[in-house]
Amino acid sequence: MKAIVPAVLLAVLLTPLVAAAAAGAPAQLYNKSVVINWSESIQEKNEAGQLLNTSLSRQRIAYVSSAGRIFVRSTQSTRSAEKKNELAPGAGGGTLAFQGNSLVGTAVFAGFARRITVNFDAGFSSCSASVVYGRAGGPQKWKSLDGKQTMEVQSISVSSASCAIRDGNLVAN
Repeated sequence: MKAIVPAVLLAVLLTPLVAAAAAGAPAQLYNKSVVINWSESIQEKNEAGQLLNTSLSRQRIAYVSSAGRIFVRSTQSTRSAEKKNELAPGAGGGTLAFQGNSLVGTAVFAGFARRITVNFDAGFSSCSASVVYGRAGGPQKWKSLDGKQTMEVQSISVSSASCAIRDGNLVAN
């Protein structure tokens, strides 16, 4: 299934998360980590115009503190490289926020965006995840994992999205 969809969906992906931030984290998730994993098959061109097929594993760990603040660790890896980032609450792109029984995050790139949605059961004891990309038109670009090249994304297919809830702060570990 293609995960890059038309520009109409991009408008939905980029909907402001102001209401989500105001909603706050549910108390049932305080002092817990939400682990989100998925795989991507990416077709992209490097700066030399060479077409590459890349398999990428991504993980987001969202720790909900005892004050309800969300700290995020982002990991992306291929067979030959890995990149990690950590984001404090309100740090900008790539952060996550609650919307009712869902945890939602949007990351914006040149020409496209990604939306991560985690849906929880009523008691916040289990979850499921989905990841969707949307296009805005024009070339879709991002940096290679090593940061040395700008890659033009041709297509992205998302698979194996999963979610788990764990006790404690996995971002600090």
